[in-house]
This record gives sequence, structure tokens and C-alpha cells, in this order.
Amino acid sequence: MNWLHYLLQVNLYLAGFYGFYRLILRKETFHQLNRSFLLAGTALAFFIPAMQSDWIRTWLLTQQVNESLYTYYNPGVVFITPDYLDNSRSAHPMAWGHLLAVAYLCGILILLGRFAFRLMRLGDLVRYRTNRKVDQNMAFAFFNHFFVGKNLSNRRTIEMHERVHVRQLHSADVIFFELIAIMNWFNPVVYFLKQDICLIHEYLADEVASRLETSRADYAMLLFSQQFGVQQMELAHTFFNKSFLKARISMLKQKPSQTSALVKYALIVPVFGSMIFLATACAQQEKKEELVIIPIETPAQTNAKEEVFTVVEKQAQFPGGDSEMYRYLSQYVKYPAAAQRANVEGKVFASFIVEKDGSIADVEIMKGIGFGCDEEVLRIMKDMPKWKPGYQSGHAVRSRFNLPITFTME
Repeated sequence: MNWLHYLLQVNLYLAGFYGFYRLILRKETFHQLNRSFLLAGTALAFFIPAMQSDWIRTWLLTQQVNESLYTYYNPGVVFITPDYLDNSRSAHPMAWGHLLAVAYLCGILILLGRFAFRLMRLGDLVRYRTNRKVDQNMAFAFFNHFFVGKNLSNRRTIEMHERVHVRQLHSADVIFFELIAIMNWFNPVVYFLKQDICLIHEYLADEVASRLETSRADYAMLLFSQQFGVQQMELAHTFFNKSFLKARISMLKQKPSQTSALVKYALIVPVFGSMIFLATACAQQEKKEELVIIPIETPAQTNAKEEVFTVVEKQAQFPGGDSEMYRYLSQYVKYPAAAQRANVEGKVFASFIVEKDGSIADVEIMKGIGFGCDEEVLRIMKDMPKWKPGYQSGHAVRSRFNLPITFTME
């Protein structure tokens, strides 16, 4: 599984878990359960791509989904560019995947620097919170530190609110989701996750602190009393948070959810099952596209003295692995001029046998697009260097592969 394929799956599952929370659970008053759901779902999204079921793999539907994905999406395919991006002149050819990796890493580094800067600023504020320069109208908490300004009324209630944040380790959740957002900065869902987990923290603290007031309406007035002109801080939990004011007051007015509403959490089971199904289908597809041997019989094979294996204990491999093979193809395959003039794009599926000595034989086009692309693939396959042959029971054997090569004008 390459990094791009894994990252796409993770973000798809993140969106799935968050969408379920947003549509089904968000308005319920089971705040601690909602907090646990978001934490568990977010962490689980990173492990689901590896959760594959052999039983699900045998389903006909899984195979059909696999074929559809294989047809329209190939994470390991080689993208051949026209001559104006000719890689053959470069000692280190650059593929589109490399450019994506550079952009992804640059985004991570920028956000990590921003995160470290915010942590330092917050650390200074926590360290010097007794300094007279600190706004005495503020109230905030960060891990086991909290501050309640001397100018605030109802300090006992506000202090109880901040103690809930400290006692329940809400800051650990904030740091966790900040790191998730850094790793998946291109996905807008992670920013909604960050916002909603902080809102749940406020619900939990409000639920406890509001008991010290005469009524929830009085507590709501306390929330509203100093919303304007108060400094807002990132990463820390601030009592007077303008962006959460409306949602917090609405939740205070809401009646507790009925126990029967707990059944909604069970609805995640089919959603989780569909994610396992998709992970299994994608893994099956990946094996095809990353050159796992596919059973194909031809008359030549039937008449051959030695069997052409379709499954072996140790697979044949291009020298240096799949990444080196893709680099080789992107460097030496040329986009035919006729295909460029006709603006032809598509996939050419080549089939070939890796002999016991590693040489390539019986190359044929299983599905082509014409305009010289099929001939170009035949040429490059026949000129390939010798592979490391496959092994079965300790002996080198003949094995057959399918390889898709995509021609695109972009």
C-alpha cells in the first residue's frame, strides 16, 4: 500500500465517522459518549486500511467493487507525460507523486511550525499568569493549569468550569486533534472535528458548573456577560468563547436526551462494516495493481512443457521493487506523437511472463487505446531489464503479470 492510497483511505474514513456524528449524534446530550466516539473514530480511521477480511474478500460484490475501482482508480499506476515534461533527460526523473509528496510535506512543516509557535505563546501566558499585564477579565485552562481573572464576577462558578477541563484532560484531546489536522491538513473535515471536540468540552464543563448557579438561565447570562472585548486563545479552553456562545446557550436550554436515544450509537456498526468492506476491496485491488500475479491462461501456456504459475510463495520482482519499475517506465515510455495530436488518453493493459531467468516473454496487449500507445508499451516491455524470478518450493518458476500503464495529457 503506497502512502497516497493509505492517506486517501484514512481521510475517507475520517469523513465517514464525522458525518455519522454530525447527522446522528451531534444534538444528543450524551456529551461524554460523543467525546469518546470522536476520539475512537478518529484513531480507528488510521487502522481500518489494514483491517481486511478474507471472508469479505470472497464476496461477489467485493470483487465487483474491486473491478470498478481497478478500472477508474489506480494508485500505483505510472502516469506518462507528453514530451514537454520529458523525464528521460533527467538523471532523477520526477513523477507527479513526488510533487504531491513535496507539497504534502511542506504543508505539514508549515503547520508544525505554527503549532510550536502557538504552544510557546501559551506556555508564556501560563508561566506568567500572575503577572499584572495578564488580562484580569480572562478565564482559561490548559492541562493542569487554569486562570480566573480577579475582575470576574461569579469566580467560583467559572473556576469550577475550568477545573472540569483540567480534571477530564480536555487539553490532551485538543493536542491530539491538532496533530490529526496537521497530518491531514488538506481535508476540511479535520477542522470541523477540532471545533466540535472543543464544543463538547464546553458542554461537559457547563453541565457541571451550571449547578452552582440558581438556574441555567443565570449561568447563560454569565456566559453572555463578558463575551466582547475578551482575548481569545488558541489551544487553551477559554470560558468566554464568542464562537461557541450560541451553541452553549442552546445546549443549556435543551432537555436531556432520552435513554432510548442510546440506540443511535449502535447504528455505527453497519457504517464500520462498510468501511471494512471498502478496505478489503481496496486491498484486493492494490494487489492487482502492484503486480501480484493474476491467473490468465493462453494456448501457449497450455502447450508449454513448464507450468506458468499464477500464485507463488515468493513473487517475481523488478530490480529495486515496484517504485523502481514505475520510475523506469516514466523515464523511458514516450507519449506517441499521433496520440498527442488526437488528444488520446487512457489505459493500456499489458500482460507478460517472467521466465525463470528473469527475462520478459510473451508480452501482449490485453486492452489498448491505439494511436501508437499500444506499440510503445510493447516496445518498452520487451526492452525491460531482467526481473528477479518468482519462487515456488524453493525453485525459480515462470509467472504471469498484468500491468496497466496510463497515458494522460495533463
